Amino acid sequence: MTSIRTNKIMGAAACAVCVAAVAVLAGLPAGARSKGPVPLKEAKLNIEHNATDHDTGFQGGIDSEGWQYLDIAGPGGVQLHLEGKGKLAELGVTELFFETVEPTNADVPLGEMLQNLPAGQYTISGRAMIDGESSGETAGTAWLTHTIPAGPELQWPAKGGTVPVDDLVIRWGAVTRTLQGGPVKIIGYQLIVEKDTQVHPHMIGKWGLSLYLSPSITSMAIPRGFLEPNTPYKWEVLAIEESGNQTLSSSEFRTQ
Repeated sequence: MTSIRTNKIMGAAACAVCVAAVAVLAGLPAGARSKGPVPLKEAKLNIEHNATDHDTGFQGGIDSEGWQYLDIAGPGGVQLHLEGKGKLAELGVTELFFETVEPTNADVPLGEMLQNLPAGQYTISGRAMIDGESSGETAGTAWLTHTIPAGPELQWPAKGGTVPVDDLVIRWGAVTRTLQGGPVKIIGYQLIVEKDTQVHPHMIGKWGLSLYLSPSITSMAIPRGFLEPNTPYKWEVLAIEESGNQTLSSSEFRTQ
């Protein structure tokens, strides 16, 4: 199940680039200028586990000055080819977020799922395209681990409960272990609260708030004026460990 957070990001990415998921490593055209690779601003690979729905998937984030295509290669070889087509290839693409299918752990056990992308260093590289001009190569590296934090215990509001419009303080328990019970270093939490309603079909995202919080924070007062009376809301907390892997727990409530 896709988390609240990734719905809006995936929508934006789909509007930005045509993604072809093929494992073909292509070379730079002969006419491309020979320069040192332009570093990617961001190159990330991580695991997101849903402790409520018990499913797991992989995510990636890329930011750059501009690229025409990129290949993502790791211990298992080339895993993904991303390429702009037509005018987008000439213009160049900068940002991209992608997420894999997230099968339930009952259908695909966690250990089997992790075999799809082995832990280790991944290279993201391809043809740079900046201001409509090829600038040789662009490249970056991402480190993927299989360390997955346990899901946060959501303490308040109670699942399906009714709360006042004002003075709501959301609380969760600190995460101190991995899914397997080992030690883990949490670098932050993300709190998301969204109104459980449909938005305009052309709007990216939902009505809500998203906060990244330090690992010492396990409660947050919702700002006055944000919650509406007699309205259903969904909320989730993501625990983020030091390699970027994250586990979310989700719930819902309604206001008076």
